[in-house]
Amino acid sequence: MNDEEMKDVILNEILIPSLVLLYKVDYNNILFKVSERNICARLALYLENKMRRYDKEHRSGFFNGYYADVEYDKMNNGDLKQYETPSHRPKRMISDLLIHSRGVPRNLLALEMKQKKNYNKRREDRERLMAMVSTRPDNSNLLCVYDTLVGTFIIYSSDKVKIEVYENVDGNGINTESIDLLYNDEEGVLCRL
Repeated sequence: MNDEEMKDVILNEILIPSLVLLYKVDYNNILFKVSERNICARLALYLENKMRRYDKEHRSGFFNGYYADVEYDKMNNGDLKQYETPSHRPKRMISDLLIHSRGVPRNLLALEMKQKKNYNKRREDRERLMAMVSTRPDNSNLLCVYDTLVGTFIIYSSDKVKIEVYENVDGNGINTESIDLLYNDEEGVLCRL
């Protein structure tokens, strides 16, 4: 599978169906503004289940050895995870949620989530996603996370989800698309606009 096909699987077969399930099962947590950590943990559960189901249904091992982890902060050698800041310095990071191998192969998804009314650190979260999907510069000796397949910044509320997608374009992390999902009160489901 090439990167574009993998990205399509991550977004359309794993992430969006997991968000739909999150709104179906945990809607009251979202409605009552339960902490973002709780929402991420619930989403991680659905992501990992969708990954296992995808492999079983497609008779693939694509997600073998990959996990959906919340607040993961270590590299495969036990060092703290870092990303490269716009000023080309390493900075400690804790991603809201990762689909990763807990080892050497690249991260498949880095996800940051914010409730719609939480503006705290949005810029830093976006910078981190752009850095994580970027290619390591040839002249860099920083021990930072690079080459993540796709980054997503999710802004959610009781009525809407906005997904900003970040990808590597010519070595740089770029916001390439935005996906809007709307919660249908009458049917109790999250639908793509």
